[in-house]
Amino acid sequence: MTAYAPAPAALNALTLGLEFECYLPQGTSMAQGAAAVSSRLGAPCPVIPYHDAHRALTTWKVTTDGSLGDYQRGAEFVSPIVSGEEGDKQIRTVCQALTDINATVNKDCGLHVHVGAAGQPLSFFQNLVRLYQAYEGIIDGFMPVSRRRSTNVFCRSLGSVSATAITQATSVSALAEVVRRASGAGEQRYHKLNLAAFARHKTVEFRQHSGTTDAVKTAMWVSACRKMVEAAKRNDLPFGSMINQPMNSARRGTKAHRIGEMLLRPEGVTGREIMAEMNWPSVSVPAQARAAGIAVVSQRTGREVRYYAARAQAQTPTTLDVSLNGFADLIGLTEAERTYFAERTANLSNTAIAWAA
Repeated sequence: MTAYAPAPAALNALTLGLEFECYLPQGTSMAQGAAAVSSRLGAPCPVIPYHDAHRALTTWKVTTDGSLGDYQRGAEFVSPIVSGEEGDKQIRTVCQALTDINATVNKDCGLHVHVGAAGQPLSFFQNLVRLYQAYEGIIDGFMPVSRRRSTNVFCRSLGSVSATAITQATSVSALAEVVRRASGAGEQRYHKLNLAAFARHKTVEFRQHSGTTDAVKTAMWVSACRKMVEAAKRNDLPFGSMINQPMNSARRGTKAHRIGEMLLRPEGVTGREIMAEMNWPSVSVPAQARAAGIAVVSQRTGREVRYYAARAQAQTPTTLDVSLNGFADLIGLTEAERTYFAERTANLSNTAIAWAA
C-alpha cells in the first residue's frame, strides 16, 4: 500500500483539546497542582468545580473526576483549544509540570484527545469509525491490557458495529447511537472513539489511551489521532466489508468473563491454562466460550489444543492491510512513530497475560 502522508500544514491546523487524568501526591492540594502548572506555563490554571468543568476557557484548568474514585487526589487537567507548534509546546510543558510534582497514574486514568471536526461531512465520521474499527486490534496492541477490547467501561470497543449500520446512519448523532447500541454502553461517549463530542464541542474524542504524564507517549498518540482524522477526510479509503470482532458478553467479575478475556487474547488459551488460572480439575473450553458468547476455533499441536475467539469474516474481504505497517501506511506515520509504536507493541505483548496494566 502506498503511504498517505498528510501535509504538516494540514496537521498543524487541526485544533486539539487534551484531558490528563492523574493522581496528585499525598498532601498536595488541587490548588497546589494548578499552581505548579500555572507557573510552568506562565498563565493561569484555575481550579474549576466538576459541575462547571465543561465550561470552555482560554487557559488550562483542573477539576475532579469521579471515575478516579478520589475527590482529594484524583485530578483532570484540561487544555484550552490549542493547535500547531504552540499547542504542542503547551502540552509538553504541562507534562513536565505534572512529572515535576510527582503526579501518578494507574489503570483508572486515561488520556483523552479531542481533535477538531467542525464542518466535516457525515462521510468523514463514517470513515473514521470504519478506520478505527478496522485497526482496533492493532491499536489495542499498543495499549495496556486494561484499555483493550471492551475491558474498560469508559472506552468500549467499536468492533461489534456493522458496516451496514455505519453506512445507513443519516447524521453524526445517529451514527453515535448506532455505535452505542452495538456495544451496549450506557452513554454514547463511552467508546474508544467518541462521536457524541461533536454535538457539544465540534470535535471527535479519542478515549482509549491509558493515563500518562509522559511527554513522548502523549506526543506520539496525539500525532496518531491527528493523522487518523486527516486520513478519514479522504474519499478513496479502501474499505471492503470489515471483519466482525468477537465480544465478551459474560458479566464482568465472573469466571466466564475472565475465561472469555483469555480466549480473546491473540495467543488464545488452552484448557490446561484455564484450569491453572481457575484452580479447576477439568474444563470444557467450548462450554465456557458459549457462556461468554464467543465462538471459538481450535488448533492442535501434539496433545495440546489451543482455542481462539473466531473472527467472522464478511463475504467481501477488506482490501486494507490490517497490520501495524498497514495502519502506519494508511495514516502516514513517520519512521520515528512507526518505531515507537512497534516497540511499544512488543513491550506490552510481554504483559498480555496480566489482568491489569
